[in-house]
Amino acid sequence: MPEWLSYSLEFTLIGLMIVFTALIIVALSITFINFLDRNWQEREKRHREAAAKKTPSIDTTTLVLIAAAVATMLRGRFHIRKIQRLLPRDAKSSPWSLEGRVILHGSHVVPKKR
Repeated sequence: MPEWLSYSLEFTLIGLMIVFTALIIVALSITFINFLDRNWQEREKRHREAAAKKTPSIDTTTLVLIAAAVATMLRGRFHIRKIQRLLPRDAKSSPWSLEGRVILHGSHVVPKKR
């Protein structure tokens, strides 16, 4: 076998080994990232289920005050379906985002009863 042929075969085999090694590394990296993503999604799902099982903690006095404020605003009877906090207690929000929420909620028109 000529020297150039053995050199080119050796060079080809080394190149193939490098390419397949790189492909194996990429495949293992993707598998590892997929594993981490699944664990993260399962952890989020457990947190959501735990949060859904918690009972709402609004006291009666606060509920009565909210109902009185809404009754004054709407001038009539109504039913409160849901009371929820706009931002979580530990949320780090900027004044810009709070102002955006104020504008958004202020744009909803509540019809007044006659």
